[in-house]
Amino acid sequence: MTVTKEKILDVLKKVKDPGLKKDLVSLGMVKDVEIAGSAVRVTIALTMSGCPMKNQIKDDVEKAVRNLEDVSDARVILTTMTSEERARLLGAEPSEMQGIEKVKHIIAIASGKGGVGKSTVTVNLAIALLKKGFKVGVLDADMHGPDIPIMLGIDERPLGSRGMLLPIEKFGLKVVSTATLAGEGVPIVWRGPLVNKAIKEFLGHVEWGELDFLLVDLPPGTGDAPLTMAKFISLDGVIIVTTPQKVALADVRRCIGLFVAQKIPIFGIVENMSFLRVPGVPEGQILEIFGSGGGEKIAKAFGVPLLGKVPLDQEIREGGDMGKPKSLDTDSDCSKTFDIIAEKLLKYAKSD
Repeated sequence: MTVTKEKILDVLKKVKDPGLKKDLVSLGMVKDVEIAGSAVRVTIALTMSGCPMKNQIKDDVEKAVRNLEDVSDARVILTTMTSEERARLLGAEPSEMQGIEKVKHIIAIASGKGGVGKSTVTVNLAIALLKKGFKVGVLDADMHGPDIPIMLGIDERPLGSRGMLLPIEKFGLKVVSTATLAGEGVPIVWRGPLVNKAIKEFLGHVEWGELDFLLVDLPPGTGDAPLTMAKFISLDGVIIVTTPQKVALADVRRCIGLFVAQKIPIFGIVENMSFLRVPGVPEGQILEIFGSGGGEKIAKAFGVPLLGKVPLDQEIREGGDMGKPKSLDTDSDCSKTFDIIAEKLLKYAKSD
Protein backbone atom coordinates (compact mmCIF):
# COMPACT_ATOMS: atom_id res chain seq x y z
CA MET A 1 0.00 0.00 0.00
CA THR A 2 1.58 3.28 -1.13
CA VAL A 3 1.64 6.46 0.93
CA THR A 4 0.07 9.34 -1.01
CA LYS A 5 -0.49 13.04 -0.40
CA GLU A 6 -4.24 12.46 -0.50
CA LYS A 7 -4.04 9.94 2.33
CA ILE A 8 -1.93 12.34 4.38
CA LEU A 9 -4.44 15.15 3.88
CA ASP A 10 -7.31 12.83 4.78
CA VAL A 11 -5.85 12.04 8.22
CA LEU A 12 -4.94 15.71 8.80
CA LYS A 13 -8.61 16.61 8.31
CA LYS A 14 -9.10 14.97 11.71
CA VAL A 15 -6.46 17.14 13.41
CA LYS A 16 -7.88 20.40 14.78
CA ASP A 17 -6.34 23.69 15.80
CA PRO A 18 -7.08 23.83 19.57
CA GLY A 19 -7.90 27.54 19.45
CA LEU A 20 -9.91 27.76 16.22
CA LYS A 21 -11.64 24.35 16.71
CA LYS A 22 -11.40 23.50 13.00
CA ASP A 23 -9.24 21.02 11.12
CA LEU A 24 -5.85 22.09 9.80
CA VAL A 25 -6.69 21.32 6.17
CA SER A 26 -9.83 23.48 5.98
CA LEU A 27 -7.99 26.26 7.81
CA GLY A 28 -5.29 26.24 5.12
CA MET A 29 -2.56 25.51 7.66
CA VAL A 30 -1.13 22.52 5.74
CA LYS A 31 1.34 24.19 3.39
CA ASP A 32 3.30 21.25 2.03
CA VAL A 33 3.47 17.45 2.13
CA GLU A 34 6.70 15.74 1.03
CA ILE A 35 6.97 11.98 0.66
CA ALA A 36 10.22 10.05 0.27
CA GLY A 37 9.47 6.33 0.32
CA SER A 38 7.96 5.67 3.75
CA ALA A 39 9.16 8.98 5.24
CA VAL A 40 6.82 11.96 5.34
CA ARG A 41 7.49 15.63 6.05
CA VAL A 42 4.57 18.01 6.61
CA THR A 43 4.84 21.82 6.73
CA ILE A 44 2.27 23.52 8.97
CA ALA A 45 1.73 27.30 8.96
CA LEU A 46 0.74 28.56 12.41
CA THR A 47 -1.47 31.62 12.71
CA MET A 48 1.26 33.36 14.74
CA SER A 49 4.93 32.69 15.47
CA GLY A 50 4.38 32.69 19.24
CA CYS A 51 1.40 30.31 19.10
CA PRO A 52 1.10 28.82 22.62
CA MET A 53 -0.37 25.58 21.20
CA LYS A 54 2.35 24.96 18.62
CA ASN A 55 3.82 21.94 20.42
CA GLN A 56 0.41 20.28 20.72
CA ILE A 57 -0.32 20.90 17.03
CA LYS A 58 3.06 19.47 16.04
CA ASP A 59 2.59 16.38 18.21
CA ASP A 60 -0.96 15.79 16.93
CA VAL A 61 0.17 16.00 13.29
CA GLU A 62 3.12 13.67 13.82
CA LYS A 63 0.94 11.12 15.63
CA ALA A 64 -1.77 11.19 12.96
CA VAL A 65 0.69 10.69 10.09
CA ARG A 66 2.71 7.99 11.88
CA ASN A 67 -0.46 5.98 12.43
CA LEU A 68 -0.83 5.57 8.68
CA GLU A 69 0.14 2.19 7.28
CA ASP A 70 3.53 2.15 5.50
CA VAL A 71 4.71 5.40 7.16
CA SER A 72 7.98 4.76 8.99
CA ASP A 73 8.87 8.34 9.89
CA ALA A 74 6.90 11.58 10.16
CA ARG A 75 8.37 15.02 10.69
CA VAL A 76 6.63 18.37 11.07
CA ILE A 77 8.07 21.72 10.04
CA LEU A 78 6.39 24.76 11.62
CA THR A 79 6.20 28.09 9.83
CA THR A 80 3.93 31.14 10.15
CA MET A 81 1.10 32.50 8.02
CA THR A 82 1.55 35.81 6.29
CA SER A 83 -0.59 38.71 7.50
CA GLU A 84 -2.75 38.35 4.35
CA GLU A 85 -3.29 34.62 4.95
CA ARG A 86 -4.16 35.27 8.58
CA ALA A 87 -6.58 38.04 7.61
CA ARG A 88 -8.36 35.81 5.08
CA LEU A 89 -8.63 33.04 7.66
CA LEU A 90 -10.14 35.33 10.28
CA GLY A 91 -12.35 37.19 7.82
CA ALA A 92 -10.71 40.56 8.39
CA GLU A 93 -8.65 43.05 6.45
CA PRO A 94 -4.87 42.67 6.94
CA SER A 95 -3.57 44.74 9.80
CA GLU A 96 -0.07 44.23 11.11
CA MET A 97 -0.79 46.21 14.27
CA GLN A 98 -4.42 45.29 14.97
CA GLY A 99 -3.54 44.18 18.52
CA ILE A 100 -2.63 47.70 19.62
CA GLU A 101 -5.40 49.59 17.83
CA LYS A 102 -7.11 50.32 21.17
CA VAL A 103 -3.91 51.17 23.07
CA LYS A 104 -3.71 54.90 23.76
CA HIS A 105 -0.04 55.22 24.73
CA ILE A 106 2.96 52.96 24.10
CA ILE A 107 5.99 53.81 26.23
CA ALA A 108 9.34 52.04 26.01
CA ILE A 109 11.50 51.52 29.09
CA ALA A 110 15.11 51.46 27.92
CA SER A 111 18.64 51.45 29.28
CA GLY A 112 22.13 51.76 27.90
CA LYS A 113 23.44 48.73 29.78
CA GLY A 114 22.17 45.70 31.62
CA GLY A 115 21.85 45.32 35.37
CA VAL A 116 20.44 48.77 36.09
CA GLY A 117 17.02 47.53 37.19
CA LYS A 118 15.04 48.36 34.06
CA SER A 119 12.55 45.52 34.59
CA THR A 120 12.13 46.51 38.24
CA VAL A 121 11.24 50.04 37.16
CA THR A 122 8.85 48.75 34.46
CA VAL A 123 6.89 46.54 36.84
CA ASN A 124 6.62 49.02 39.70
CA LEU A 125 5.75 51.92 37.41
CA ALA A 126 3.03 49.78 35.79
CA ILE A 127 1.56 49.09 39.24
CA ALA A 128 1.73 52.79 40.11
CA LEU A 129 -0.22 53.71 36.95
CA LEU A 130 -2.70 50.93 37.63
CA LYS A 131 -3.40 52.29 41.13
CA LYS A 132 -4.25 55.65 39.56
CA GLY A 133 -7.11 54.02 37.69
CA PHE A 134 -5.46 53.43 34.32
CA LYS A 135 -5.65 50.25 32.24
CA VAL A 136 -2.07 49.05 31.88
CA GLY A 137 -0.24 46.34 29.94
CA VAL A 138 3.38 45.19 30.07
CA LEU A 139 5.26 43.70 27.13
CA ASP A 140 8.50 41.99 28.11
CA ALA A 141 10.53 42.59 24.94
CA ASP A 142 13.84 41.58 26.51
CA MET A 143 13.93 38.39 24.47
CA HIS A 144 17.19 37.01 25.84
CA GLY A 145 16.63 37.89 29.51
CA PRO A 146 12.86 38.01 30.13
CA ASP A 147 12.41 38.65 33.88
CA ILE A 148 8.94 40.21 34.02
CA PRO A 149 7.12 36.88 34.74
CA ILE A 150 9.36 36.26 37.77
CA MET A 151 8.76 39.75 39.12
CA LEU A 152 4.99 39.35 38.76
CA GLY A 153 4.81 35.74 39.91
CA ILE A 154 3.54 34.43 36.57
CA ASP A 155 4.08 30.75 35.79
CA GLU A 156 1.20 29.92 33.43
CA ARG A 157 1.29 30.01 29.65
CA PRO A 158 -0.95 32.28 27.54
CA LEU A 159 -3.79 30.96 25.40
CA GLY A 160 -4.72 31.78 21.82
CA SER A 161 -8.03 32.78 20.28
CA ARG A 162 -8.81 33.28 16.58
CA GLY A 163 -5.16 33.70 15.68
CA MET A 164 -4.46 36.18 18.48
CA LEU A 165 -2.48 35.60 21.65
CA LEU A 166 -4.31 36.45 24.88
CA PRO A 167 -2.23 38.27 27.53
CA ILE A 168 -1.91 36.79 31.00
CA GLU A 169 -3.53 38.98 33.66
CA LYS A 170 -1.86 39.53 37.03
CA PHE A 171 -2.62 42.19 39.66
CA GLY A 172 -4.85 43.82 37.02
CA LEU A 173 -2.00 44.11 34.48
CA LYS A 174 -2.05 42.48 31.04
CA VAL A 175 1.30 40.79 30.46
CA VAL A 176 3.08 39.06 27.57
CA SER A 177 6.62 37.66 27.68
CA THR A 178 8.69 35.19 25.69
CA ALA A 179 9.49 33.48 29.00
CA THR A 180 5.86 32.31 29.36
CA LEU A 181 5.98 30.82 25.85
CA ALA A 182 9.39 29.14 25.99
CA GLY A 183 9.01 27.65 29.47
CA GLU A 184 11.18 27.91 32.57
CA GLY A 185 14.90 27.49 31.98
CA VAL A 186 14.59 27.16 28.19
CA PRO A 187 17.24 29.30 26.43
CA ILE A 188 15.91 31.74 23.84
CA VAL A 189 18.53 31.82 21.09
CA TRP A 190 17.19 34.23 18.48
CA ARG A 191 19.10 36.28 15.93
CA GLY A 192 18.16 39.81 14.93
CA PRO A 193 15.46 39.13 12.30
CA LEU A 194 13.58 36.79 14.66
CA VAL A 195 13.76 39.33 17.49
CA ASN A 196 12.32 42.02 15.21
CA LYS A 197 9.53 39.73 14.03
CA ALA A 198 8.67 38.61 17.57
CA ILE A 199 8.33 42.18 18.83
CA LYS A 200 5.99 43.06 15.97
CA GLU A 201 3.96 39.90 16.65
CA PHE A 202 3.70 40.67 20.37
CA LEU A 203 2.38 44.12 19.58
CA GLY A 204 0.20 43.48 16.55
CA HIS A 205 -1.09 39.97 17.16
CA VAL A 206 -1.76 40.03 20.88
CA GLU A 207 -5.28 40.87 22.02
CA TRP A 208 -4.27 43.81 24.23
CA GLY A 209 -7.74 45.32 24.10
CA GLU A 210 -8.38 48.78 25.52
CA LEU A 211 -5.33 50.09 27.39
CA ASP A 212 -4.33 53.54 28.54
CA PHE A 213 -0.67 52.55 28.73
CA LEU A 214 1.42 49.72 27.32
CA LEU A 215 4.89 49.67 28.88
CA VAL A 216 7.50 47.86 26.78
CA ASP A 217 10.51 46.54 28.70
CA LEU A 218 13.31 46.65 26.11
CA PRO A 219 16.60 44.75 26.26
CA PRO A 220 19.62 46.87 27.19
CA GLY A 221 21.77 48.62 24.63
CA THR A 222 21.11 49.81 21.09
CA GLY A 223 20.55 46.51 19.29
CA ASP A 224 17.75 45.02 17.20
CA ALA A 225 14.85 45.35 19.66
CA PRO A 226 15.30 49.06 20.44
CA LEU A 227 15.84 49.77 16.74
CA THR A 228 12.63 47.93 15.81
CA MET A 229 10.65 49.89 18.39
CA ALA A 230 12.18 53.17 17.26
CA LYS A 231 11.68 52.65 13.52
CA PHE A 232 8.51 50.63 13.09
CA ILE A 233 6.30 51.24 16.14
CA SER A 234 4.46 54.47 16.90
CA LEU A 235 6.02 55.13 20.30
CA ASP A 236 4.70 57.98 22.41
CA GLY A 237 8.01 58.23 24.20
CA VAL A 238 10.79 56.55 26.14
CA ILE A 239 11.85 56.40 29.77
CA ILE A 240 15.57 55.83 30.30
CA VAL A 241 16.75 53.91 33.36
CA THR A 242 20.26 54.35 34.68
CA THR A 243 22.36 54.05 37.82
CA PRO A 244 24.57 56.91 39.01
CA GLN A 245 28.00 55.51 38.10
CA LYS A 246 30.02 56.83 35.19
CA VAL A 247 30.06 53.63 33.11
CA ALA A 248 26.25 53.46 33.13
CA LEU A 249 25.91 57.10 32.13
CA ALA A 250 28.24 56.66 29.16
CA ASP A 251 25.97 53.92 27.81
CA VAL A 252 22.85 56.00 28.52
CA ARG A 253 24.12 58.72 26.18
CA ARG A 254 24.26 56.19 23.32
CA CYS A 255 20.79 54.87 24.14
CA ILE A 256 19.28 58.37 24.22
CA GLY A 257 21.05 59.16 20.95
CA LEU A 258 19.29 56.26 19.22
CA PHE A 259 15.81 57.52 20.11
CA VAL A 260 16.63 61.19 19.55
CA ALA A 261 17.86 60.32 16.04
CA GLN A 262 14.43 58.75 15.36
CA LYS A 263 12.67 61.85 16.75
CA ILE A 264 11.06 59.92 19.61
CA PRO A 265 10.46 61.97 22.79
CA ILE A 266 12.45 61.14 25.91
CA PHE A 267 9.95 61.47 28.76
CA GLY A 268 12.69 61.46 31.36
CA ILE A 269 15.35 59.66 33.36
CA VAL A 270 14.84 57.31 36.30
CA GLU A 271 17.94 56.88 38.45
CA ASN A 272 17.74 53.44 40.03
CA MET A 273 19.85 52.19 42.98
CA SER A 274 20.45 55.86 43.63
CA PHE A 275 21.33 55.60 47.33
CA LEU A 276 21.09 53.37 50.37
CA ARG A 277 19.32 54.37 53.54
CA VAL A 278 21.58 53.11 56.30
CA PRO A 279 19.63 51.38 59.10
CA GLY A 280 20.27 52.59 62.64
CA VAL A 281 21.70 55.98 61.73
CA PRO A 282 20.09 59.43 61.97
CA GLU A 283 17.24 59.95 59.48
CA GLY A 284 18.40 61.52 56.25
CA GLN A 285 21.85 59.95 56.31
CA ILE A 286 22.39 57.93 53.15
CA LEU A 287 25.17 55.98 51.49
CA GLU A 288 25.74 56.71 47.79
CA ILE A 289 27.27 53.38 46.78
CA PHE A 290 27.32 54.05 43.02
CA GLY A 291 28.20 57.75 43.19
CA SER A 292 25.88 60.73 43.03
CA GLY A 293 24.43 63.27 40.65
CA GLY A 294 24.63 61.08 37.55
CA GLY A 295 20.92 61.20 36.79
CA GLU A 296 20.79 64.97 37.14
CA LYS A 297 23.78 65.41 34.85
CA ILE A 298 22.42 63.28 32.04
CA ALA A 299 18.95 64.86 32.35
CA LYS A 300 20.42 68.34 32.18
CA ALA A 301 22.71 67.44 29.27
CA PHE A 302 19.77 66.31 27.14
CA GLY A 303 17.23 68.77 28.49
CA VAL A 304 14.87 66.09 29.82
CA PRO A 305 13.29 65.68 33.27
CA LEU A 306 14.68 63.56 36.07
CA LEU A 307 11.51 61.61 36.89
CA GLY A 308 12.79 60.21 40.14
CA LYS A 309 15.45 58.47 42.20
CA VAL A 310 14.78 54.91 43.33
CA PRO A 311 16.80 53.81 46.37
CA LEU A 312 18.79 50.59 46.68
CA ASP A 313 16.21 48.84 48.85
CA GLN A 314 16.18 45.24 50.02
CA GLU A 315 12.36 45.21 50.07
CA ILE A 316 12.19 46.18 46.37
CA ARG A 317 14.54 43.30 45.54
CA GLU A 318 12.59 40.84 47.70
CA GLY A 319 9.30 41.95 46.13
CA GLY A 320 10.67 41.20 42.66
CA ASP A 321 12.04 37.82 43.70
CA MET A 322 8.75 36.79 45.31
CA GLY A 323 6.59 37.98 42.42
CA LYS A 324 4.88 40.69 44.50
CA PRO A 325 6.11 44.15 43.44
CA LYS A 326 6.63 46.44 46.42
CA SER A 327 4.53 49.13 44.75
CA LEU A 328 1.50 47.02 45.65
CA ASP A 329 2.12 48.03 49.26
CA THR A 330 0.55 51.50 49.26
CA ASP A 331 2.32 52.59 52.44
CA SER A 332 5.82 51.52 51.37
CA ASP A 333 8.55 53.98 50.41
CA CYS A 334 8.80 52.17 47.07
CA SER A 335 5.12 52.80 46.34
CA LYS A 336 5.46 56.48 47.18
CA THR A 337 8.56 56.83 44.99
CA PHE A 338 6.87 55.30 41.95
CA ASP A 339 3.68 57.28 42.56
CA ILE A 340 5.77 60.44 42.16
CA ILE A 341 7.44 59.07 39.02
CA ALA A 342 4.01 58.20 37.57
CA GLU A 343 2.67 61.68 38.34
CA LYS A 344 5.60 63.29 36.53
CA LEU A 345 5.19 60.90 33.59
CA LEU A 346 1.52 61.84 33.25
CA LYS A 347 2.49 65.43 32.60
CA TYR A 348 4.16 64.30 29.39
CA ALA A 349 1.90 61.40 28.41
CA LYS A 350 -1.62 62.30 29.44
CA SER A 351 -4.27 59.64 28.92
CA ASP A 352 -7.31 60.83 26.98
